[in-house]
Amino acid sequence: MPSKPEPAHGVSYPVTGLMMVAVFFLSAAFIASYLGGLHAPRPHRVPVAVVGAPEATARIDATLSGQGETFDLRTYPTPAAAQRAIQDRDVYGAYVSGEARLLITSAFGPTASGLLRDTFGPVAAAGGRTLSVQDVVPADPGDREGLVPFYLVIGWIVSAYLVAAIVGLYRGMAAATFRDAVVRLAAFAVYAAVTGAAGTLIVENGYGYLSGSPWLLTGIGALCVFAVAVTTAAAESLLGIIGTALAILVFVVLGNPSAGGPWPLEFLPPFWRAIGPWLPNWAGTEAVRDAVYFDGHDLARPLIVLAVYAVAGAVLFLLLAGRSNPVQRFPGTPHAAGPR
Repeated sequence: MPSKPEPAHGVSYPVTGLMMVAVFFLSAAFIASYLGGLHAPRPHRVPVAVVGAPEATARIDATLSGQGETFDLRTYPTPAAAQRAIQDRDVYGAYVSGEARLLITSAFGPTASGLLRDTFGPVAAAGGRTLSVQDVVPADPGDREGLVPFYLVIGWIVSAYLVAAIVGLYRGMAAATFRDAVVRLAAFAVYAAVTGAAGTLIVENGYGYLSGSPWLLTGIGALCVFAVAVTTAAAESLLGIIGTALAILVFVVLGNPSAGGPWPLEFLPPFWRAIGPWLPNWAGTEAVRDAVYFDGHDLARPLIVLAVYAVAGAVLFLLLAGRSNPVQRFPGTPHAAGPR
């Protein structure tokens, strides 16, 4: 009895079916993650400075007690000290109780600043005053929603895992030799530098956004792209095509909703708020904001996150050189039987 024909390129129907099922679950996770993380922002312990005596902070805290854990109020002695705390990324804004003056940061978009306006307007009115508002870290005129850093980093990250996936599918998921691994890492580094520069040129020169720190932005972009590319390559070396799916799960399904783009991190549900600071999406977005809006304050923290991914991914990729995994090359490409 003749056997059932196999599809072209030597991939069996059961394997094709399993891959389709995997893609289905990935798409379901995508929908669940984006809806769960972004559809209903709720502020949780948003750090806000209160300028005045500790008693003033206590009174305001008591006034806002009905809002639960919406705010984390912190006392500062002077408006200058509170403004430094904003610049250092310690708080999102400050209420100067003796002057009924609110210091906000629109660089994060309207969500946090709008919350502070809506909250401290009634506080000022209760004292018989009208709230005055001062934007101490204004958003770029072309970025009123504060989303340009987020979209810039999304472009870098998508580019990074795609280039790693394409190289893996065509050349082999795991590098054939240690020398091949070094060559690929060098290629990823060059690609990362070019992509970082291209993103910066498009944003700054093409649209006129986020101007003033082109070299720093290019460096952040290069590190972000390299970190995601080599981490994806390492995952593919270890798990084959499953590693590609894992990269999409981490960097797209989980990473984008927890990056602090549309909503600051303190507005996200607990799960996304917890994982965000450990992922390149958040680190890249924070690094761009720190570089453009905050004169590099607190820049070390996101850069360390990106550097850890870059170093760990590169080392693991080198260690796995020559390793065989279930799917080494895209069927039909040269040397489809496995590594040289």
